[in-house]
Amino acid sequence: MKTLFSNKAVLPTNYGNFNIISFKQEGDIHEHCLLYKGELTTQENVLTRIHSECLTGDIFTSKKCDCGEQLEESMRMMSEKGSGIILYLRQEGRGIGLFNKINAYALQDQGQDTIQANHSLGFDTDLRDFSIAIEALEYLEIKSIELLTV
Repeated sequence: MKTLFSNKAVLPTNYGNFNIISFKQEGDIHEHCLLYKGELTTQENVLTRIHSECLTGDIFTSKKCDCGEQLEESMRMMSEKGSGIILYLRQEGRGIGLFNKINAYALQDQGQDTIQANHSLGFDTDLRDFSIAIEALEYLEIKSIELLTV
């Protein structure tokens, strides 16, 4: 399946300017994006975060997760270093989607943890697919990465 990439644009943020490119696989409804800073093709071990979308954490600052804090810390670190990549993948709720994630939250309110709730809803522990991240890194001609797990 062919991966399509948009043109590059500048995205001003609280952590300085990043370049932004959206990408998706042909025929897929999920559109992802990559933010990057600095000249990357000449670097080794490029600071990289692969971040799965988390509406409740990234936007609404939910205390049920630390996704938004991890994303902000990654942007801060990249800004401080002057370079890095964030691959923002549209895989809400470990790949179960927003609707099912909220259902999982309701089960968490009753005492289940995230994995138990996903299993109770009939899902595997994690349904995310990170293979498209490889294509995005190849598109940017990245030689090697230092994966951020903040």
